Amino acid sequence: MRNQEIRVLARSISLFVSFSALFSAGAGATTMLFADRTSFELATGATSPGSIPQTPSGVPFPVGILTFSNASGSSVNASINWSTLIGENFDLAINGVENFNVASSSPLFSFGFDFHEPSTASPSFPDTCNATCFESTFRITLLDGLIPVGFEEFSKPNDALTFVGVWSSDPFDRIEIRETTGNIDNEFFGNFLTGNRPLPEPTTLTLLGVGLVGLVLRRRGAA
Repeated sequence: MRNQEIRVLARSISLFVSFSALFSAGAGATTMLFADRTSFELATGATSPGSIPQTPSGVPFPVGILTFSNASGSSVNASINWSTLIGENFDLAINGVENFNVASSSPLFSFGFDFHEPSTASPSFPDTCNATCFESTFRITLLDGLIPVGFEEFSKPNDALTFVGVWSSDPFDRIEIRETTGNIDNEFFGNFLTGNRPLPEPTTLTLLGVGLVGLVLRRRGAA
């Protein structure tokens, strides 16, 4: 086998092993976290379910197939434009600890949003937190009904428009977003995305790997 063929075979096997490892989740779903909106849209096919409507504090509200609602000790609030960085007419803030729930009327494989965590304290808005700003970490838990499918955690730089997207190998129809570190300050959410494109099946990836190796061996035999 020539050196070039060896290198091609090694790259093919490496690609196969990488994809196989990615999807060898065993029990439970495999999840992936995205930090770039464009990459997330291209990879998942996710699109906007619609714009957030102006909504008084504490009232569950629909955005297309999604319904946003309170978690215990918190209430959703889309009454004003909290963040000029997010750019919607109305985006989502949380009264109390920054926890909220999202339900979907149809199964999803991906869910994402723009995120803004300010570090300047002020009693007035937009683009500020409450009297004290805290560094926050969040957990996104995906559920199929009441059954957990998987989770991802994120913490983002302050005072910047950032993106959070999660993609699951198994479908889900509920999302719980919980602040695991931090306090009652303010983080803002908007420009939501949803997608119903499933991840490739592990069997498909296995066939892909075998095909890559077979292609290299065939090239060797023809030489």
